[in-house]
Amino acid sequence: MAHLDHIGIGIDDAAAVVERFRDLLDVEPYKHEAVSGQQVRTHFLNAGATKLELLEALGEDSPVQRFLDRRGEGLHHLAFEVEDLTGTMSRLRDAGFELLSDTPQAGADDKQIVFVHPKQTHGVLVEFCESTTPDWPSRAVPRHGGSLSVFERGRRDRPSLLVLHGAAGTTLHETAPLIRRLEPSFHVLGVDLSGHGASALPDTPRLSLDLFAEDAVAVLDAYDLSSAHVVGFSLGGGTALHLAHAHPTRVDRLAVLQTNADWTEAQVRRMHRRLDLKALHDRAPARAQDLRARHDQPERLLQALQTFVEALPEASVRLGEALSNISAPTLIAALDQDPLFGLDAPQSLHGALPNARLTVLPGDTHSLPRAPLSLLAPLLTRHFLEH
Repeated sequence: MAHLDHIGIGIDDAAAVVERFRDLLDVEPYKHEAVSGQQVRTHFLNAGATKLELLEALGEDSPVQRFLDRRGEGLHHLAFEVEDLTGTMSRLRDAGFELLSDTPQAGADDKQIVFVHPKQTHGVLVEFCESTTPDWPSRAVPRHGGSLSVFERGRRDRPSLLVLHGAAGTTLHETAPLIRRLEPSFHVLGVDLSGHGASALPDTPRLSLDLFAEDAVAVLDAYDLSSAHVVGFSLGGGTALHLAHAHPTRVDRLAVLQTNADWTEAQVRRMHRRLDLKALHDRAPARAQDLRARHDQPERLLQALQTFVEALPEASVRLGEALSNISAPTLIAALDQDPLFGLDAPQSLHGALPNARLTVLPGDTHSLPRAPLSLLAPLLTRHFLEH
C-alpha cells in the first residue's frame, strides 16, 4: 500500500526558507543532498508523520527552475512510497496514466522515482518512489586487528542512537529502512557487528554476546560518546540487553525488536537451519547468493553463527539472571505472528525487565525490512525522546 513519504516544495532562496521554517516549526534540515540527474539540491526537514523536501534548482535547465519560473515558490509535488515501483508503473500505465519517464529515475534519499503528469492529477504533481539499498559511506572503527564498519546518519547535535542488526544481517541490507525513518530525529550509528558485512571476524571466530557488546563499546568510544540510546533487532536486541547489563552507564534508553532472551533447543534447531548456507542454497538460492554477496567471509561467518546459536540456551540462563538488573527504560516490540519466536518470547522478556513496556504490531515475518516500520518508527522516536 502506498503511503505519503514526503511533500516537495519548490524554493528560490534556500537560506531564507530554512530560516522561515526554523521560526515556524523550530526545525532545521537534517540532510542536504544534490541530485545531479534532476539538477536539484534537496533539503530535508522532519515534519513528524512525514518529511518536507525543499527543492532548490541547480541550473536554468532544472525542472524545478522551470516550475519556479512558471508558478513561483510553493507546493511542487506529493511523494508516495511503494514497495514495487516497476509494478506500480505498469499498473498506472494500464489505468491510462501518463508517466514523465519510461523507467525509474534516481532521486534523493536513496530512492528510485517516477512522476505522473499533473494534467491527470488535477494540477498536483505526484511522485511514486521506492527505497533502494543505500550506498552510504562507512567509517572503519579498529577491532580484531581489522575494523568494524559504522554508518553515520543524521545530525550530530541530535541524540545519539546505536542501531544493531540481526544474525547474518548488515546495516545496509537490514536496518537501513528503519534508519531512514529515524535519522530526522537522531544522530544514528548503524553498526555492522563482528564478521558481518566488511567488519572483521576474530581470528578464532568464537562469537558471543560479550564480543558483540564490546563491538558497541568500541563504536561509542570511537565517536567520543559516553552513552547513547540503543535499538537492536533479534541478535542485535540480545546484544543491546547484554550491553545494558555489562555497561549500564553507556546505555540511555533501550529498545529491542523481535528478540528472544530465553532460547530452547527447538528454537536453536530452527535458527541453525536458517544459518546453514548449503541447505539454504538448495531451497532458496537467491537468498544464499545475497548472503554471500553481503559478507566478506560468508562461510566462516555462518559457521561461527551456528556455533554461537548452539550456546544460546546456556547464555540465556546468564542473561536471564541479569535482566532484573537492567534499569534502562526499555521498549520491547514484537510482531503478533513472528514465525521464529512467537509471543511467548517478548512477554517473558517484558516480565523479566523492571522498567519495560511491550508493544505488539501486526506482522508474520522475522525480517526487519518487512516489519510495519511506519508504525514502529514513531513508537521508537517517542520512546527515545521521552524525558
